[in-house]
Amino acid sequence: MTGADAAPWWVHGVTWLVVAAGWYTVHRATLSRERRREKRDAAKQLASDLHELEKSAREFHSAERHDEYAAAELSMRCDRLIKVVQRAPFDELKIAPSLMTSLRRAVTCHNIDRTAFSQQAANSEIQRNIRCAIDDLIDAIEEAKVRTWA
Repeated sequence: MTGADAAPWWVHGVTWLVVAAGWYTVHRATLSRERRREKRDAAKQLASDLHELEKSAREFHSAERHDEYAAAELSMRCDRLIKVVQRAPFDELKIAPSLMTSLRRAVTCHNIDRTAFSQQAANSEIQRNIRCAIDDLIDAIEEAKVRTWA
């Protein structure tokens, strides 16, 4: 190979620059896709946890007698899930605080207090309020997830 046939010195630099820029672009896209997947998985887990809370709340309110431990556990789980909705990554979704307040009221209502406790039928207003509050919060999370994490 003669000196006239050789590529100019800057061609190799441009080649490496294009390779590095391509790698960087692909790497950023992969990280972004991975973060979105992790957020969607977290939302799926939150929905599952909310359904478990609903099940526990409905069992508590349909019990024959008041269980102090179950009442405290139910209240604590509700508070924890509300705090999860208020922290990252869910804070990006801007879920209305009124939905979280409705959830707390529906789950605890006045029936969680020992003095006011009464067994609730499966179709009672308290049971319906629990189901509706959970469904409304999950629906809001799903809608915001599609809008924000698309």
